[in-house]
Amino acid sequence: MSKTSFSSAKALLPTRRQFALSGLALGTSALVAARGALAAETPQPTPAQSSGPIVLHGVSPRLTMHAVDTFHGSAATGLRIDFSRWDGQNYVLVRSFIVNANGRADEPLLIDDSYRAGRYEMLLHVDDYFAAKGSKLPRPAFLSKVPVRFQIANTAERIHLPMQFGPWNYTYSRGS
Repeated sequence: MSKTSFSSAKALLPTRRQFALSGLALGTSALVAARGALAAETPQPTPAQSSGPIVLHGVSPRLTMHAVDTFHGSAATGLRIDFSRWDGQNYVLVRSFIVNANGRADEPLLIDDSYRAGRYEMLLHVDDYFAAKGSKLPRPAFLSKVPVRFQIANTAERIHLPMQFGPWNYTYSRGS
């Protein structure tokens, strides 16, 4: 093959970018067509009526928690948490506890008569936790004591507080 005919043949071949884009376009059109056919065959469910958080009829409302160590990818077994209630001026300690092997408190934090509306705080001792685990982290720790503050407004609703944390971040949400 001469150099001229090789250059002409090469000019007819698509570039890598053109090839990749045409493959994406072809795949997308196939997915859109398949989705349209599936939607036409599948009856659409009616939207669920959301009434908000779960109210457990016949079960006492309660506050529970779950802590997950995202750095090690496991339950935060051994994490110390100080649980406090706002008295109008300060957070007053209700109790301290150590998270169990499942990442939870052994019993609900609030239940029955103790489950009252108000402002609360869980203080997670993440610096002590990672030190006890022997985690090789920079000193001083980026996070030391992490305050998780929340409110209970409706005492008929069960609240579950899932928390995730690592040496540099944390997140929590209102579960039910």
